Amino acid sequence: MSTVLLDITQALEARVVEVLEPVLGPGHLAFPNVPFTPVAGTPWAKVDHLPARTAAGSAGVDAYTRRPGVLQVSLFFPLGAGTAPSLIAAQAVCDGFKRGTTLARGDTTVRVQSASVAPGFRDEPWWAVPVSVWWLVHSID
Repeated sequence: MSTVLLDITQALEARVVEVLEPVLGPGHLAFPNVPFTPVAGTPWAKVDHLPARTAAGSAGVDAYTRRPGVLQVSLFFPLGAGTAPSLIAAQAVCDGFKRGTTLARGDTTVRVQSASVAPGFRDEPWWAVPVSVWWLVHSID
């Protein structure tokens, strides 16, 4: 049985921990379907996986499957502290997921295509900055 979906998730989440724990501290990352309560006044990040439509990557019986997706990392900082702390964290995510970065887990290799920071916005009582990491996997199913 293939574990490609689990491998993708674990590879991406391991890199998020590696990149953001030094910036935010341990225990300040919210992952899907894991209980988490933000602490008032303490920066934190929310991780969401947005897999896109899969497609055949080549022709034939042994064709690979093209699996694209987006890792959405939403950074939350206390309002009123300016934008510098959130931009430092956003830069850490972009640096950790540079275009061309490969993340391996099991038989799966996740290739980062790009990382982009969107404009920050108020999400009371937080200043939120979204960072989108576009990735691609070619798998044999």
